[in-house]
Amino acid sequence: MLSQNKGMTVPEIKADNISLKYGDANIFMGLSFSLFEGECLIITGPSGSGKSTLLRCLNRLIVPDEGSVYFRGGDISRPEATVIRRNIVLVGQTPSVFPGTVLDNLRLPFSFAANRDLESPDFGILAESCGLKRDILDRDAAKISGGEKQRVAVARALALRPSVLLLDEPTASLDGHSKLLMEDLISALNRERKITFIIVTHDADQAKRMGNRHMHLENGVLEEII
Repeated sequence: MLSQNKGMTVPEIKADNISLKYGDANIFMGLSFSLFEGECLIITGPSGSGKSTLLRCLNRLIVPDEGSVYFRGGDISRPEATVIRRNIVLVGQTPSVFPGTVLDNLRLPFSFAANRDLESPDFGILAESCGLKRDILDRDAAKISGGEKQRVAVARALALRPSVLLLDEPTASLDGHSKLLMEDLISALNRERKITFIIVTHDADQAKRMGNRHMHLENGVLEEII
């Protein structure tokens, strides 16, 4: 994975001293980090440490109690949430497919009022860019394999042409072969499109294979692994 931060002064995405509590429990406290265009950050940590919650703070699905998140220098609390979620897209751990064909699923983001004026991509090219064959577009989305569903979920996110992809355990439910294919896809998107990635994983070996930065979240503290 490459880093594109040479000569850049404004991060693609920045968390500035963000904190979150649920009741009396501190989920995380004063977390800060910056990523530049094309960087790939891997976040590890034990179950329940707040990794997935942190991802949701980065595109306003959850609003932190303190601190701010910035996208290209602008506070994400200011624009409409839909604008932020087009630029910073979250793909959940379990790939969601909806009734209908794979093509129906890829078209889904453009059915929402906020996205109807956006130009849709060539879905065949989009599928191929995610390692899927064009003929999968006509198949029932519920009947494709787990690895294919994960690729469809990534393709659906890419349809909005995001700058930042947040991936929550993207290979957790995949077999060994499908896991490596997904890692190769992420690496290619990072390298060729300069998409910035923040990836949560519990897989220590995967953290070593992927990303040019690695941070560990535990007991509410995020530390960079050198």
